[in-house]
Order: sequence, then structure tokens, then C-alpha cells
Amino acid sequence: MTTHAENVLYGSLLDVEALDRLTVVGLDLDVIPTEGMREVVEWAVEYFHRSGRAKAPSREMITEEWGDRLEQCDITLPDDDLQIDDVTWAIDTLNSQYVLATSQRLQRDVAIDLAKATVGERTDVVALAAERWFELALTVRDRTNEIEATQGLNDSLARYQHRLTTGAVLSGLCLGIDAIDQHTRGIHDGEIAVWAAPPKGGKSWTMTWAAISEWLRGRETVLYTLENGVQMTLDRIACQICAIDYRKYQMGTCTEAEIQRLADFLAARGDELRDGLHVISPEPGRRTPAALVRHAQALGAKSLIVDQLTHVEHPQPGRKARWEQVRDLMMGFATLVSTGRRPMPLLLAHQFSREGVKRMQKTGIAEPYDLAEGAEVERSASWVFGLLRSETQTRIGQATVQILAARRMDTKAWDCAWEPWYGIQEARQEVSL
Repeated sequence: MTTHAENVLYGSLLDVEALDRLTVVGLDLDVIPTEGMREVVEWAVEYFHRSGRAKAPSREMITEEWGDRLEQCDITLPDDDLQIDDVTWAIDTLNSQYVLATSQRLQRDVAIDLAKATVGERTDVVALAAERWFELALTVRDRTNEIEATQGLNDSLARYQHRLTTGAVLSGLCLGIDAIDQHTRGIHDGEIAVWAAPPKGGKSWTMTWAAISEWLRGRETVLYTLENGVQMTLDRIACQICAIDYRKYQMGTCTEAEIQRLADFLAARGDELRDGLHVISPEPGRRTPAALVRHAQALGAKSLIVDQLTHVEHPQPGRKARWEQVRDLMMGFATLVSTGRRPMPLLLAHQFSREGVKRMQKTGIAEPYDLAEGAEVERSASWVFGLLRSETQTRIGQATVQILAARRMDTKAWDCAWEPWYGIQEARQEVSL
């Protein structure tokens, strides 16, 4: 009789996302209680890799290849769709069961060996036991951030071929600004993108715009609004989605047609998008990097947006200087979003220093050191974007978006149409600065 954890494991072999999670986290075949199924799991994982991690074997394929084995082991592949958390739970449960059974045997064997050993042999018995315990720990370790080079290179080539044949070049979090997203290819899992603007420079509008983009793409998204209230943020989202003037929305002077656009959107897509975007303003004391990231992970987020760094809390500020606190915050975010079983992209709003704003007003160009505590921010960020608006640009609804720093692609700048309260944030053409 197989356990529920085993049944979930075998069901994961039929689903691409579940099989990807199984492959990333890793599961030693010895952990699977039904020995005859270990070869089946190994075959399914190899098939997944050969497909460029794009396909899972179908029920028919597994039945045709392993039908006799399934019958011998009395295994029936489950029909229920799996959630990713179910697969993670199954891996944890099987590892836990294996650790308990194996550790009990090791304890018994060590006790027997020590009882039989002479005075001079007991130290060696303990050393051998330590090696066995370490081997057990390695067997059940999380392999999320490990990969063997040959397999990793094969996966890399397969991913490239998949992008080439399907045109699926965007991966991770998108800003919702097409030209920029096409250049960055998305903010990938484990990357931090910092979006900088002057104080009161409209950073929050870009955070909500990106959140809307991710929501409409079907990605579970968490937006932490640490400066503005939840109701204000949702009002802005409503206006951006349906091109309603936010100022009129606040004054209650919208036309019936404008309000009807919002009602029509909810009627058409409300059920489909239900619970896909979480807008949260955590209580003070729950705004540290660890608290924010862990909460988002618990909600199943694939994209994380934080507005803004200035209001993130240091877990132990003490008497640290501000630059030291920012360094710790950025390093904390970088570690949390890039490690463990659920890496995710982070879009983080920040602001230019007042000295940086003055310098930019003279030169028309931003530099990473123009950010508040710029060196500490840039050190942990994969992308740094800057929003620049002269008085003339502000008056005619334009802006310049500049990539100040990037690890994967070239730095560029774009002339943009920029009236976010109408839902307009669009790169029109690339410019040289």
C-alpha cells in the first residue's frame, strides 16, 4: 500500500510545473519506498530533461513504457491536478520518512558496534558513524542551488532551443513597458530590479503598473505598498487598468462610460484573475526583508514588488549608519529571493538622493551613485532603472527611462509617453544620452 506522499510524487510525473519543481529541489531515488517505482521516476525525469524541461511524459506514454511495473507495484496514477505546494510537501514527507527509518537503523548499528569494539576501536566507530550521518544528510538535502555541469549545460542549450523555436523570450517579471521588457527579457527569478525616481517622482505608479502587467499575464503577484494605503493603491490600479483619470476618480467626476469600463473589466475577467494579485500594507514590525519575502512565498507569489526601500525595516538597526542598514537590507533581499526552493524576481522602488536630483537636472543623465546610498543598492541589484523628468517633459506628459546598471544586457535609455494616472507608461523610442 503506497502512502499519499508517494501518490503525489507519481502524479507529479505528468505535470510540467510539478516535474520542474521535483527536478529543481531534487529527490534521491533511495528515498522512494516502493523500489520498483524508482526506475519509473528516473525515466520520467530524464524524459523531462531531454525535452528541454518543456514537456512531461503523458499518462499514455508512462502506461505503455511501464504498464507491467505499475501493475506489479499496484500503482494507479492519480487523476487530480497537482498544486506545486503538494509536490514540495511530498518531497519533504518522503525525505522525513527516510530520515526517520534510516536514523533508527544507524543508531542501532552504532550502539551494537560500540558495544563490540575494544577501547582502541571506539573512536574509529564514532568516526565511521559520523560519515554515515553526513551521507544521510546529503541524501535528503535541498538541491535547488546545485546542478551538475554537464546536465546544466544540456539544460541551458535546451532552453535556448525552446526560446528559438517558440519565441518565448520573456521570463520572470515584466514592467509592462514593452520595449524595455523586450530588452531585459524580463526580470528573472533571483534578480532584483531597482526602479529609482526623485522623491514624489511617481515611483508608486510604476509599481502598480508592473503589478497589473504581471496580474494580467497570469502570474501570482504580491505588491507591498509600504508608503501608500491599500485603498489608495487599489484606486490607482482601477484607473490604470481602464484608462480613467485618477484625479477625476477621486473627485467623483468620471463619466458613466469610464466607470462602465471598470465594471465591464470585472465582469469579463474578474473570476479568471481572482486572487492573483495581493495588495498588502504590512503592520510595522512586519516589514523586514525576511518577513516580506516569506509572506509572499507563503502566498505562492511568482513576482514580488516592494514600494519602497525607504520604508523597509531593518531587523536589528541598532546604531548602524543608514548606508549600513541599506547594505543589510539589499543583501537580505538578494539572499532571500535567490535561494531556497522558491526563488522569485523582485522589483524594488527606491529614490534618488537630493544631491543626485540636482546633478541630474544639470546633466540630464543619471548615474548609479545618484541613488540614495547608491553604492550599496547597486552592489546587490541586477538592474537599476532611473526615471528622469524635466519640467518640460512633465508638462507635456513625457519622461526618460534610463538603465543605469545591468548585469545581463546593455544599458539603454528610452523616450517615453508618461501620464501614469491615465494608465499611460509607454516607451516610444530609444535615445542616446
